[in-house]
Order: sequence, then structure tokens, then C-alpha cells
Amino acid sequence: MSLQRDLPQLNYAVITGIIKRRKGLSMTRSGIPVLHLLIENAVDSFTDSLKTTLSDIEVDVWGKLATTLDGKLHEGDAVLIEGRLAHRKSEDKAGGEHYKTLLRARRIELIAKKERKA
Repeated sequence: MSLQRDLPQLNYAVITGIIKRRKGLSMTRSGIPVLHLLIENAVDSFTDSLKTTLSDIEVDVWGKLATTLDGKLHEGDAVLIEGRLAHRKSEDKAGGEHYKTLLRARRIELIAKKERKA
């Protein structure tokens, strides 16, 4: 029994954060729209004192959702994102392997817009 095969819903993540960077809408070679976001997520921990840790999370938005959200999401906006984790493996010039985990969004909800100057 493989848990990942038998229970694929285990690969489910929900994050909140601030859009730190967004690239414009791009197209794959096969014509699928993709929107790339970098989300800054803050986690408070209480050990000896309150400490906030900031993490950057890469998010990819694909297809119709990407085209729908392209003009609606801006740097500084607070968002809630649901999706699944995807893993990428690459090699550097020296042959070293590098792994990256990113979130492939299924749903994005705008929590708060950053105030923009008129």
C-alpha cells in the first residue's frame, strides 16, 4: 500500500501570506497560461520570547485561474492559497542536485488589498 497513491488528498496545503513578487502571465510551450507568485508567510513562535519567522513560498497558478487572477493580484496584497505541493529537481553546472518545493494553486482568495496611491 502506498499512502500517496491510495490517499492522494494527503497532498493538500493551505497558506496565507503577502504577495512579495509576481511575474506577469506567461505561456508554456503548449499554450497553457501560468502566473508565478512569491508569497511571504509569517509564523510566530513562542520559545523564550515571541519570534516571527518569515518564509518565501513559490506559488504557480495554471490555466483559467491564472488568466482570471492576472489583473487582480498585486504585490502587497494578502492572500489565502489552497493547492498541492509539487517538487522539482535540477542539476547545477557541477552536477549537484537541487530540489525545490512549490505550491500549485487550486484556489486563491484575496484577503486584503494593499492600499494604492491614486
